[in-house]
This record gives sequence, structure tokens and C-alpha cells, in this order.
Amino acid sequence: MKKRRGLRVFLIFVVFFLLVGFMFLFGLRSLLQNKPRVAANSVLQLTLTGLITEQFPRDAFSREFESASVQMEDIRKALAYAKIDDRIEGLYLKINSPDIGWAKAEEIRQRIETFKESGKFVIAHLTFCNEKAYYLALAADSIYAQPHAYAEFNGFAAEVWFLRNMFDKLGIRPEVENIGKYKSAGDMLKRKSMSPAHREATEALLAEFYDHFIDAVCTSRHLEKEAFKHLLESGIYQSEEAYSEHLFDGLAYETEIETRLLRKVYDGEDFDKKKLNVITATRYARIPPGEVGLVGEEKMALVYAVGDIMPGGSGYDPVLGRHLGAGSIIKMLNAASDDASIKAIVLRVDSPGGSAVASDEMWAAIEKVRKNKPVVISMSDVAASGGYMIAMNCDAVVAQPLTITGSIGVVTALYDLSGTYKKLGINWETVKTSEHADMPTDKRPMNEKEWQQFRKMSQDFYHYFVQKTADARGKSWDEVNEFAQGRVWTGRQAMQHGLVDTLGGLGVAEAVARKLAGLDSNSQTHWVVYPQPKGFLQSLADKMGVAAARWSSSQQEEYGIWQQLPVEMRNIGHQLALLERMRSGSIMAVAPFIPVIE
Repeated sequence: MKKRRGLRVFLIFVVFFLLVGFMFLFGLRSLLQNKPRVAANSVLQLTLTGLITEQFPRDAFSREFESASVQMEDIRKALAYAKIDDRIEGLYLKINSPDIGWAKAEEIRQRIETFKESGKFVIAHLTFCNEKAYYLALAADSIYAQPHAYAEFNGFAAEVWFLRNMFDKLGIRPEVENIGKYKSAGDMLKRKSMSPAHREATEALLAEFYDHFIDAVCTSRHLEKEAFKHLLESGIYQSEEAYSEHLFDGLAYETEIETRLLRKVYDGEDFDKKKLNVITATRYARIPPGEVGLVGEEKMALVYAVGDIMPGGSGYDPVLGRHLGAGSIIKMLNAASDDASIKAIVLRVDSPGGSAVASDEMWAAIEKVRKNKPVVISMSDVAASGGYMIAMNCDAVVAQPLTITGSIGVVTALYDLSGTYKKLGINWETVKTSEHADMPTDKRPMNEKEWQQFRKMSQDFYHYFVQKTADARGKSWDEVNEFAQGRVWTGRQAMQHGLVDTLGGLGVAEAVARKLAGLDSNSQTHWVVYPQPKGFLQSLADKMGVAAARWSSSQQEEYGIWQQLPVEMRNIGHQLALLERMRSGSIMAVAPFIPVIE
């Protein structure tokens, strides 16, 4: 009996170690396969489709949930390396329905223009084309579209949703206080339609994006502005029609593009007998910079601040998406500050704001760090409300012309669910030691005294926010209040109001930081990126965990179901979930619902 039990234990141990060994080898192989090999006469392929994020989440599970196709960090490195790498002959842009903001699109275009200074070719191919996809393709030498494909050139529109009618049917009464004439973040809860101020701000944004797009197209394609405006007003919906209006250089399938690439690479000599060597930007970005002769002489920190601002640590939620934890950012800023080899810090912000208290925490941390070394803000698609609060305390603020910023205002909200409970037949009894002991609560509406306190709390923080901005930008409270009021601005408009210092992307922010740190403008920068990548064992464990999760069909379905929803539906779910965090009465410095502008 003992022998059988011992044999059973032995077999269990054998099976266990075999499984562990298998998983280790699986993860090890996966990691080793990531080491890229670049062949001579290669083409760098940058595929712009699906979600494009500033930086992938640090852990593998969050990255799996987010399902981003490429990160800006890889695009930045790949284009910089490829510009001076003799093994790379040119760039192939594959564009199909990119989920990207206009500021990121500007950043990519600018980096492609810098790449073209090498004299290498850039060819773009669009499977599906709308204004944003086309805007990305404008940086190419030649733009091709798939025959018989949908090509949308019909101007810009913004669709904004309101929930008050639905809440009335459900017996929900939102109690919202938004400070600032244009602070419309709470309007979706308490109004049934746009306020005049909300409409004014939205129309101004659309006009700015529309004019910028027209200027870019007409400059790049040598078209007359009035003629192109007429095309947009009439509407174009087919690639053949767009080609006839000289918006494309040709119509071609992907297989035909490969032939054109071969002809470019081998300069027409027996190209049909050659093999096309293609390496993706994500893979190519993993090569050591020293492999192409980029040896950084001066260290600078690049800290990514991505997501909705919340207290505590950063993370990812399948519905809320990325959240930016004040605790995580403060820890990274302190680490960069304490590292004597790091000469300056660039904080890359892509955030619509969130918790006002957490934003203020980061403001104070930046105040401390910049006493030690320069801190420069580089704004991505959105750096508004709380995202602007953390930006205004830096040595310099850099934004793209189409960055969404400003929104200096606050919003607080509670939900009176007493009507809902009544519809459901639920009766609540409350026992308390004082009149307001149950606040905040969703069991009853606020009385007038509580409303006054609610408003005062919001107004006090708004005054505090405006004063902080005034101090940072060298203006009076009244001057800032005039263009604050919760209104969002593009980067170009924000610069006119003195909210940002310089227009440009991460490259411009780098140059500003170098100057502030007193570094030689001709020396190479070695970026120390935060959050820093995980070590070998952590990465291996993550890959093993994700691989195991993928074996579960139910979990695999769970990973993909949220990303399969239309982007508008995901944005609505995200905004609702964010506003849900206000139900405790917390003050939120969050931008209004930013519609998808396409």
C-alpha cells in the first residue's frame, strides 16, 4: 500500500515538473523569437489599424485586454532607427481604420517626414479610407487605395449623447454640479440636449480640425482649397471617385503593392526574381540602438502618463480602460529625479483628467521634482482638465496643434435613486446621529443646505484650479477665468491663450528639455523610459500566464468582447463608468465627453 502511495506521489511530481518545464520552454521560446534579425534590402512595415496607444500596459494581461495593435513608443524608435539603418530601403504604410486621435496622427506624420530626410521612399496603401486614415497617408511619397473600396471624404461630424430621458424612465435623478460655463462633462447626465455653450465649443473644435485637415491635404496634394471644400460638401464615398479627383496616386491591391515595393528596393533590376524582405515596426523597434550607431550620450527620462487619473497605482480595467494612478506616476518621477545620470524629464500626457485630488497630488510631486531637474510636458491626443493640471506646473508645455487640452473646471455628481428604489418596491430606513450623517447617499435627494455645501465644495476647487493656472502661466485670476470656464481648446488655440508654450510633438519636447538642461543639441539622447520593462523572469511568467489563459475559450472570449464593440459604444461605456466614480461626491477634474471627430 505504501509502495503504491509512493509511486503515485512520484508520478505527480514527474508530471508537475514536466508541465513546469514545458511552460518554461514555451515562454523562453516566445521571448527568444522576439529578437529581430534585419536582412539587407529590407522594407520597414508600419501597420496602422485598430487601437494605437502611447505605450503598451506593462503587464501582459492588461496588454491582452487593451488589444492595442501598436504603441507610439515603437513607432518613435523604429522610424528613428530606420532613418540611418542602411539595411532599411524604405517604409511601407499599411493603413486600415486606425483608432487614433488627431494629435497622435500628427506625431506619426511628423516622424515620417523626418524619416524621409534620409532620401528613402515611403509608400502608403489604404484598405479603408476616411479623413483620419488619409491624413496619416499624406506623409507618403505615393498613396494607393484598394479598388472598389469605401473612401469617405465628407467633412467632420461630432455626435454627443444625453441620458436624462433614460434616467427619468428609470427613476434616477442625477445631482450634478459643474463649475464653468463650458464644463459639460456632467451635461450628459442632467440635460436632454446640448447647452448653447456646449454647442459653441463643439462647433469651434470641429472648425479647427476641419481647417487643419483641408490645409494639410491641399498643401500635400497641391489642390485648390475651395475646390477641395466643395468635394467634401458633395461627399466622396468610393476609391475610384477619390482617385479621379487626384486624392490617390493609384488604385492597387496589396499584392500589387508588393510588386511596387520590390521595384523600389531593387531599382527595377530583376526585381521579379527577388524576395521582398519586410520587418514590422513593432519587431524592428526591439533592435539595440547601438546596432544602427545610435549610442546615447546623455540620459533623459520619458515618463508615460496615460489614462484616467485616479488615486493609487496605475492599472487597466476592461470597461474603464487604462487608469493613471497618481501613486505610480509620483514613484516614477521620484526615481527619475533621484537618478543623477538623468539630466531632464519629459512627461508624456495622454489623459482626459479624472480625480481632482489625485491630479493635485501629481502637481505637488512635479513641483518638488523640477527643483532638481527640468520637467517638460509633451501632450498627446488629450491633456485636459486634470490632465492639464499636472501639465501646468512644469518648466515648459509642448502640445500638438490638434491636442485637446484646457477644460479648466470641475464637476461633481451624486445620483438620487429614490425613484428607482420606489419602482422596484425597495424601502430604505435610515438611522443617524445628525441631520447630514448619511451624506453622500443615493437613498434621497439633497436638501437645500446640502446643495449649498455641494456647490461651495465645487466652486472652491474651481477657484483653486484657476489660481494654480494663473500662478503657473504668469497671469491674473481674472485673465485665466476668462478662457477657463471648463472649455476645451486645441493645442493651437491653447497657445494663443498662453496655456502652452510651444507647438510640436515629442521631438520638440526633447529639444526643449535638452536646452533647459544645458545639454549639447548635437549629442544623442538615451531615453530611460518609465514604466520600465519587466525583467526576464517577470516577462516569462506573464507570457506563461497569458498562454494558459488563452487555453480557456471562455476567457479568450472575454478578452475580445469589449474590443469588438464600435469605438463610439466603448467611449460611452468608458465615460459612464468614469462618471460613476463621482457618485460618492468626489470632485472630478475631467474633460467633457470628447466625441470621435472623423
